Amino acid sequence: MRPHPVNRGIWRMLSKIKKMEQRLRAAGLPMLLARLPYWLLALQYCCTMQAKMARIERIAVRIRSWLASVQELCAREEARTELLDVRQAMRDDIECTKRTLWDLREICLDVTQLFGNVGYSSRRLARLQENLVKLLSESYESATQLQQVLAEHDAAALALLRDMQAPQWQHAAPNA
Repeated sequence: MRPHPVNRGIWRMLSKIKKMEQRLRAAGLPMLLARLPYWLLALQYCCTMQAKMARIERIAVRIRSWLASVQELCAREEARTELLDVRQAMRDDIECTKRTLWDLREICLDVTQLFGNVGYSSRRLARLQENLVKLLSESYESATQLQQVLAEHDAAALALLRDMQAPQWQHAAPNA
């Protein structure tokens, strides 16, 4: 299995640890001690995952806040033509965020599989992976909802602006 580029370092480290484990076992060290480096690497990765989860949670809160704000703005009569994203820059930025969230999800799944490929499993690692994947998936869905709300608002705002301009175009056409 070829790991994601971000995971190459972990892949190399796991390969080295696998060789070291084999040498240590051949030297007569008990399996528990020979596998200790896996535990240390998994612990380090768990700490990294917890830090990432904290940052992603802050991003998720922002996305949910933006979604609520946009929904509230779209519900106001006087704001029907505000926040018009004609060039779709906001939706493109959200799409970029979604791709990053999905990539992080895949990286997380890859790392856990890498540990499994060398015969190491950890309940803590599995639990953190499950929580991180859930958080990433929820954030992805919120970002998708935000994109949809923006697209619907833009379509409705453009239609309203066209309707508002139609009488002016009709009066201008006979004079031409």
